[in-house]
Amino acid sequence: MNILYEAPGTEEYMALRKAAGLPAKEESTVLTAMNHSIFTVIAREDHSELIGMGRIIGDGACYYQIVDIAIRPSHQDNGIRDLLMKELMSYLEQNAPADAEVIIMADIPLIGLYQKFGFEFTYPKSISLSKRV
Repeated sequence: MNILYEAPGTEEYMALRKAAGLPAKEESTVLTAMNHSIFTVIAREDHSELIGMGRIIGDGACYYQIVDIAIRPSHQDNGIRDLLMKELMSYLEQNAPADAEVIIMADIPLIGLYQKFGFEFTYPKSISLSKRV
C-alpha cells in the first residue's frame, strides 16, 4: 500500500464514494471540491487502485473540517482509516494555528475512532445542523 498526498481523479473519487456507501456527487462538483481542498491524503494498492482517502477543507486559519474519510469495503479492517486519520492530524498539528477549531461530522459507528484522536462531542455546548441544497 502507498500513502500519497494528492487528490484522486474525479472518476475514481466518485467510484470510491459509491463503494463506501456515500452519496453520489456530480463530476463538476467533485472537480471543484478537490481543487479547493486544503489537504488530501489517499491510500493506493501497490497496483495503483484507490482504496481510501481523507481530506481537510476550511478557511485555512480559524476553521478546518475533516471530510471524505472513505475506505473500500474490502479494506475497511486493514487499519487504513486510522492511518489516514494520523496523516490528517499530523498535517493539522504542523500547519493549523494553535487556536484553530477542527470539526468532523461522524457516522455513529466511527465515533470511537475520532475520539481516539481527541475529538469530543460538542453537545450540550452546541449542536451541528446540516442541510443539503
